[in-house]
Amino acid sequence: MRRFAAVWAMALSVALPTSAGVVFTPHVSEYAKPPRGTYLDTTYIYSSIDRIWDADGNKVALGNTAIPPGESINAQLLLARYLWVGNLFEDTSLPFVSKHDQVFRIIGTAGRQHGTGAINDLSRQFGLTTSASGIGDVFVLAGLYGDDYHWGPLHGNALYTVTAKLPVGSYQRDSLLNTGTRYWTVIPQLSHHQDWFGKLSIDSTAALQLNGRNSAPAYGGLTPTRPGHLLNLETNLAWKLDEHWYAEAGFSYTRSLTDNRYDDVTLNLADQPVPPTTACNTLLVPAAQCSLLDAFYLAPVPGRYRDRGVSNAIATAGFSYIYRASTVISLRAALPVAGRGSQITVPYYVCAQSPCNADTEIASARQSARLSGVQEAAAITASPFFELRLVFLLFAP
Repeated sequence: MRRFAAVWAMALSVALPTSAGVVFTPHVSEYAKPPRGTYLDTTYIYSSIDRIWDADGNKVALGNTAIPPGESINAQLLLARYLWVGNLFEDTSLPFVSKHDQVFRIIGTAGRQHGTGAINDLSRQFGLTTSASGIGDVFVLAGLYGDDYHWGPLHGNALYTVTAKLPVGSYQRDSLLNTGTRYWTVIPQLSHHQDWFGKLSIDSTAALQLNGRNSAPAYGGLTPTRPGHLLNLETNLAWKLDEHWYAEAGFSYTRSLTDNRYDDVTLNLADQPVPPTTACNTLLVPAAQCSLLDAFYLAPVPGRYRDRGVSNAIATAGFSYIYRASTVISLRAALPVAGRGSQITVPYYVCAQSPCNADTEIASARQSARLSGVQEAAAITASPFFELRLVFLLFAP
């Protein structure tokens, strides 16, 4: 079957690799019960993305053959978090909650993402844009700490939380990149902290990311209208080198529990009719057939499309410096080691006149394009990224 020659194989998840995945990646003693008080922290993340995972688990260049080698998308993400730990019900007789501290957290995000020249040029062929900057979505978390336990050299605790993602971030339907999404997310999460011999700290978490419907898909419908639900599993090990320094290593794994669905794919070349040379190069139509017409019109066939889900596995390493239990500075690198991105096969009408549709298409000339999903729910980066984090105890009772 003749196909588009990599019409668009470029994608970027807005928060490297998914918003929830980055927001909740554990650090040293992330889920240990801290002293009661109010904490502020900020995290800066940077990546130059030149590769993504395709639907077959292969690491491929952005744009595949549609753009020259060396092109990339530069992405920066800033997280600002407010954390409160205390017990609102300590003086009540309410069972369980009166004897267990609660946690409340608000996470604000902001980002800036832009592509290099050839990426922007390719985007303009579809009458769309590439860059994005502005405020991202807001996450609100509430939870409850479990009982502390001590078994010889081991002590630890559990943490039960639920997070809601509020889709209030900047969002443009004609942009490849966005700092916000257009759908709600609810994330129940179970986390656990262990400390061994006062040297080894282990923080692990399991979370379900339950996504709502996106009624306004972006970039020609290549953001899912019904994003799949996700399972996030993450762990971080920290070894205490001395009173202040910790060395860290971690691993995270994300996979779809349901597929992504695309109900409104409209991606199409902006300048039409398409000259025969473009049709030959883009559609791989034999030259003899291209010469039969002066120009072609193209249009995606309306329908409901779905992928095979996404997955991502990332290894991390870094170090943290802790000063007087009130300030933490962390630097970490993350390396994607395996993954699968979202891709769908969309048929296109080929017509000799406009409008191009089922009534005007050329018989037996229909072509197919393998399109990559974009942004948070669909795109999986295969490029490393770097993280700098600062935590500060604002005040304690």
